[in-house]
Amino acid sequence: MVYSFLTEFFNANPENNMFRQSLLTLPALLSIGLMAGCASTPPASPVTFQAEAIDAKAYVPKVDSFAVIFDASSSMGMESMGDVKFNTAKGFVSAFNETVPELDYQASLVKFGGSSDDTFPAGTVYGLTDYQSSGFASGLGSITEPGNITPMAEGIDAATEALSGVSGPVAVILVSDFWKILHQQDTMDAAKRLASQHQGDLCLYLVKVGDFEGSGWLINNMADITNCSKAMNVGDLAASGAMAGFVKDALLQPAPQKKPIQYEKISFSATALFDFDKAVLKSAGKAELQKLGQYIMGQGVQVVDINVIGHTDSIGTEEYNQKLSERRAMAVRDFLVSEGVKGSIIDVSGEGEGSPVADNGTNEGRALNRRVEVHVGAEQKAN
Repeated sequence: MVYSFLTEFFNANPENNMFRQSLLTLPALLSIGLMAGCASTPPASPVTFQAEAIDAKAYVPKVDSFAVIFDASSSMGMESMGDVKFNTAKGFVSAFNETVPELDYQASLVKFGGSSDDTFPAGTVYGLTDYQSSGFASGLGSITEPGNITPMAEGIDAATEALSGVSGPVAVILVSDFWKILHQQDTMDAAKRLASQHQGDLCLYLVKVGDFEGSGWLINNMADITNCSKAMNVGDLAASGAMAGFVKDALLQPAPQKKPIQYEKISFSATALFDFDKAVLKSAGKAELQKLGQYIMGQGVQVVDINVIGHTDSIGTEEYNQKLSERRAMAVRDFLVSEGVKGSIIDVSGEGEGSPVADNGTNEGRALNRRVEVHVGAEQKAN
């Protein structure tokens, strides 16, 4: 890791070539000492993060997909502001994952750099797939240590490939120390390719880890790549409230306020709709329901919910009456759908003999209890 770190540094600073030759040809003993120092870099210490809960019912996704690009290059193994930058970056992405509510979007996690055992400098470790916090955490866990060069352009291109074919708004979060990025114009060109692929639907968020002050040209230009792109420091998002605010800004928007629904209850005598002990609509019943269908269709999209509930008298067993009430309710539902009412807004149930409106001890009472109720729910217009 130390060797690749030094190689990256001197590639970015060709004016130090003489020093480069001397240092990289030191005796083997010094090399061993350097590797031992690298191995002694403290591992990630457990950091307690209590995510601020985001009410999933209060928000809906404002993006169809999002991707996190993680810098695992050798410079991330350096300490900055009291911790190893690699640990800080993983802590940030983990906190982000704990805060994101599992809503209807797809996600991907891409890394560039990594341990010397890695066979690729950049690639996808999770997704693109329907977002699940556990799967995303597993992908993050597969990034075990920093190393190698900083192929940021390849990392952005890997995200571009992962997001190819998706439509709609996209958020991409790039987590990096932006230390001595080689070939900055190539990196900028990769960012432009990503933006071009999504034709105005991309927001790029640059999360800077550590206190390195270089790469200002690259950060500023990438932050201007779209109107909604921006750069920020990881420390500004460490608190749970700040992280929740970032997640809401990048991925969510308030759910539309639902208008109050008012229900109108329309009751049909089972005798008018069906023959005795039957669940097949007779001609007179169809004529009655045709009028109801026309009434519902006349209200248009204002009708958002319909409940069809079957009822019987107490003659017969409870089990038989329950099933008869359900069959009759379903017959009414199917006829309304045939008249053009949307089946997706119709709920069907049967109460059997369980909800009488009259005395089952009389013929008249039993006749009133044999019925099908249709509750038509319409949104109320704003005042």
